[in-house]
Amino acid sequence: MKRIISFCSVILILAGLLSCVSSADPVSGSADIGGSSVWKVTRGGNTMYLGGSIHILRESDFPLPEEFDLALSLADILVLETDTRQLEEDPEIMQYLLVQMFLPGDQTLRSVLDLYIYELLSEACLEYGIPIESLAKFKPSMVVSMLTLFQMQKLGFVQQGIDDYYYEKAEKENKPVVFLESMQSQIDIIVSMGDGYENEYVLYSLYDMDNIEAALDQLLLEWRNGESLITEESVISMRDQWPQMYKSLITDRHDAWMPQIERFLSSGQVYFVITGLAHMYGPDGLLQLLKNIGCTVEKFR
Repeated sequence: MKRIISFCSVILILAGLLSCVSSADPVSGSADIGGSSVWKVTRGGNTMYLGGSIHILRESDFPLPEEFDLALSLADILVLETDTRQLEEDPEIMQYLLVQMFLPGDQTLRSVLDLYIYELLSEACLEYGIPIESLAKFKPSMVVSMLTLFQMQKLGFVQQGIDDYYYEKAEKENKPVVFLESMQSQIDIIVSMGDGYENEYVLYSLYDMDNIEAALDQLLLEWRNGESLITEESVISMRDQWPQMYKSLITDRHDAWMPQIERFLSSGQVYFVITGLAHMYGPDGLLQLLKNIGCTVEKFR
């Protein structure tokens, strides 16, 4: 059970990143160059900092850009997407995940997937020594998630990400940490990915796994340099190719986050909000939504 929970805790915070990183073809150049992926947001004399996160990193990705440390030093309160520690610390959350990750009733992977897709998934599982029969009751999204985690581990992505790093740092500095959404809501999003279009989701995800190394290298370089073209192209591609996923991962969550962010801006305190890089860009991204409500948004250098 602990191994399953460990898998899921990583995948739950990877989902936004992986859903956008391989959705667009590699491109060159940048629409937004300079600094790192940290912004200063001001409105009516109030200030907030916004950081784009990579949720899981390699050892070689440290140290992080200095703008992140500086933003935290200037902030009174750190804001993260959700408290993933609950997966290991709260038995009710663990139980909720374990219930949600399985197919309902008599359904099995074999019954919800076409034979060709099922066989492709079986071959991918066997590459890691896992007979697909042992995963028969798992939702396709969870099987894909486990395989993705194995692939990430092969590429050296075994370190904590920006969220966890600054969560620990804020605690050491006795700064409060608050969250934009519940752990249950993130679980609901991830376990429902691909619902209603399971075959397409599995096929697309298996293709992504074969191409993820180059895509992640590009994303990490762009994130470190504060550039945006690859990420923005990817987010727009997700919107056009996977509108259901885009709605659940991006627009629905932003609709829930923005009232909270507006309260942060009018509180008189300085908040440092860190969310996945996929949430920054595009027509429905946080940077544009903040501009829409009259904020000045500028790179923090």
